[in-house]
Formats: sequence, structure tokens, C-alpha cells
Amino acid sequence: MRDYEEYRLILGLWEQGESKLAISRATGIPRATVRDCINRYQSVSCLEQNRSLASRSSPDYLLQRLQNAEHVRLQAAYAYVLGMYLGDGYIVQNKRIYYLRIALDENYPTIIQRCVQGLHVLLPHNKTNVLKMQAGKWVEVICTYKFWPEVFPQHGPGYKHERSIKLEPWQQQIIDQHPLELFRGLYHSDGSRFSNVVNGKDYPRYSFTNRSNHICQLFCDTCDRLGIHWTVKHRKSLNDRATDIFISRRRDVAYLDQVVGPKC
Repeated sequence: MRDYEEYRLILGLWEQGESKLAISRATGIPRATVRDCINRYQSVSCLEQNRSLASRSSPDYLLQRLQNAEHVRLQAAYAYVLGMYLGDGYIVQNKRIYYLRIALDENYPTIIQRCVQGLHVLLPHNKTNVLKMQAGKWVEVICTYKFWPEVFPQHGPGYKHERSIKLEPWQQQIIDQHPLELFRGLYHSDGSRFSNVVNGKDYPRYSFTNRSNHICQLFCDTCDRLGIHWTVKHRKSLNDRATDIFISRRRDVAYLDQVVGPKC
């Protein structure tokens, strides 16, 4: 099989007006190969485009960029989408394609839009749809990609709270740099801001609820990185094994109101 540089040479000479026979004689490349190259790619620009598409068809394409600290915006988007995936996301396979599906409340259009934007930053060339579910007031944000299990290695059979959720070292490096975006993603998926009224006085709180001990611990660790105090309450009902994490201190609530804010 001929390499990229030989194809580029053929197409360059073709664009200069050389005949297929003349190109074959000048380069020593068989005339049949010259003909097939020209029929397939037509021009140098089409060859370049094809090469770019081929490079994106590798799992390393996104992973290598994610692990490059220079891609700050990409890493921030990943930290946010990771939080959304761990909260309300799941991955399904259809033949050779994987679908990331994130379930969101339709009452929060800003969050839905932010999720779509985050996925677009990660995969600008891949299709992302918002599908209205027939039952209930919720939607699913759906994005197709061949390599979602490599991007989110926490994917596996069964429910997240029934299996170990452990971050890879490269994921940990990203969230160490972007803890607020991970917090935002977790909060947007499984969190809330509500009023805790005591003696007629309103004390606003932020909370996060999840059934996975590992995901709850990840949320608490993220709060620690942000310098946010938290308390935890384990539900005792046999039918409800969820854990509630509360952020109640006024300065912490004020900080979150400034950088995250209520859901909308």
C-alpha cells in the first residue's frame, strides 16, 4: 500500500496538469496506482480531509488531546460531562457505535444546553441530539461516538452503585485542574439548591444525592478541593440506600451562588 506522501505527490502533479502516464513515469509509481489514487481522492485537499477524518476514527485522538494540559477548554468540558455522566448518564451500544445518553429534567433548559455545548466541545464533528421522552417531563441528550467506553472507562454492566467507580490517573489529573466543572456536572445531574426553613428563617442549602458510595465520595473530595464544608446523611430505609450530602455554611452557599447558582 502506498503511503500518504506518495499520494500527495501524485495529486500535486495531477493538479499541475500532468497526465496519469506522465505522473507514473516521473514517480515510478504504477499507472494503475496513479489512476486509483486520482479516482479516489481527486485533489490534495480531499486527501487531507480524508486523513483528518481517519485520525478522528482512533480512540487515541480524543484521549491524547484530553491528556494535554494545553487544551484547557477541552479538559474543562470533559470534567463537566464526566460529572453529568456519573450522575445521570449511561452508555449503550448499537452494532459498532456507542451512544452516551444523559437524562435531564426538561424544566432546566439552561442545563440541557450546557450539556449539549460540553459534548460539542469534546466532539465537534459528532452528532448530538436532545430527545423528548414520552413518559415524564424529561429529555435525553444523546451523542454518538465509537469510543465512549475508552473516554469514560467507568462504563460497565449493571447499575453504577452496584460496581466500583474508580477514576483513571489521567482523569484524576483533569479534575484536579478543574474541580469546579466536575462539581457543576455532578450538581446539575444529581444535586439541588433548596430552602431549609428554621423558626421562620430561610437557610438555603445545596445538596447532592446518589446511591453510589464511590460517586458520593468523589463529590465530597471535589468539595474538599474547592474548600467547601459538607455534611453527610445516609438513608436507613431498606428501599432507599441513597446518601445525601449537604452544603449549608453561609459562605459556602454564597460562593456556590456566585459560581454555579440555582438550576435553571
